[in-house]
Amino acid sequence: MQFTYKFSKTSCFVFIIILILGIFMFSQQAAAHATLEKVTPSHNSVVEETPSEIELQFNEPVHAKYSSIQIYDDNGSEITEVKPSTSGSSDTLTFPVKDLKEGTHSIYWHTMSADGHEISDQFEFSVRKQTANGIDTTPPFYEQPDVWFGVLRFISEGLLITLAGFYLVNQLAKRLRLPQFNLQTYTAPAIWVLVMLSVITVLIYMMTLSSDVISDVLSLQKSTLLQTPFILAMVAVIVLLILFTIKNMVSGWYILAPILILIALSMSGHAWSQTVPLWSIIIRTIHIIGMSFWLGALIYLIVTVLSKAQFDVKQMKSFLFKLNLGAVTAIVVSGILMSIDQTNILTLWQNIQTWSVLLIVKVVLTVVMMLLGFYQTTKALGKYQHTNKFILFGELSIGIILILVGVIMSQLNIPG
Repeated sequence: MQFTYKFSKTSCFVFIIILILGIFMFSQQAAAHATLEKVTPSHNSVVEETPSEIELQFNEPVHAKYSSIQIYDDNGSEITEVKPSTSGSSDTLTFPVKDLKEGTHSIYWHTMSADGHEISDQFEFSVRKQTANGIDTTPPFYEQPDVWFGVLRFISEGLLITLAGFYLVNQLAKRLRLPQFNLQTYTAPAIWVLVMLSVITVLIYMMTLSSDVISDVLSLQKSTLLQTPFILAMVAVIVLLILFTIKNMVSGWYILAPILILIALSMSGHAWSQTVPLWSIIIRTIHIIGMSFWLGALIYLIVTVLSKAQFDVKQMKSFLFKLNLGAVTAIVVSGILMSIDQTNILTLWQNIQTWSVLLIVKVVLTVVMMLLGFYQTTKALGKYQHTNKFILFGELSIGIILILVGVIMSQLNIPG
């Protein structure tokens, strides 16, 4: 079935205004990423009396409604699941327990922080005597929805960022009379693959949530939806992808839609956990657009080389140099601003965690990618008058790794 509808310029203007207003409406104040600070009974402690309650204290309020603990015995068998007696939002969750037998127990807890991230961990304590140490209650990795969500998010967001960039760079090349590729044959199939991939990613993400959260999301409860920005962002992406397939719209729409998709992706992560979400979204959008144009330029150059298209080397060199310079500037400046916005720099280095290490990896790889790009545009295309395929695919590989690192970082707690 073919859809055809022509948007007027007024309709496009109204759509943009509504989008901007929507961003401002949803850019409410949000708290920092929640972390567990204290548990009672304490981790690895031995208590003489059976506790009547288990208490979790966080650095900020969490949602009691979406919290629970699972209690395991020293064999790793689940004894019971307990909901908190606390209600509303609180930085302290209290779970009533009774009739815990003598021995070591493992407590697996999970809750939802203010930015919609489900956080979880586990600890152990013993009643009267320790009978085990390091009780393993973790299912095989292939049974963990978090693992598959991470994989699918990397693939879907990586493809969206890269393909949007390639499309936009191809449009720029067309305007400059450089080699440009007719993508109409591949556009519709590619978009429907991206739509299906995005839908599957959302479904797997929902499998990582508790049944209470899933129920509220399916009931379209506004408060819960606002606490799951990833779902809202991906729904926006899916709608934009479908609208992109509509023919005979104003030409500006086909440039605006990929940019709006990149903006939507910037609203799916840690931005909502910052003090001023709108500012976080702006710098994250600049960062993602910079990555998109960088990778898009790489894909464009690879396709040009593989298709053996004829082009003016000097004009191509100038085009790629200016494009990459703008992309690098956007990536570096926004990256610095994001680091400052997301965490305390001193805390970042005083308390080295996985997120901190990944940030270092991201910085190093970005510098390497910049140097390779500089060589490609100044030496390979300049002095030698041809592209270096080894460096070209090396840049692309680093770009893909950078997207993967970014996805992993979005799943982790930010230090400080």
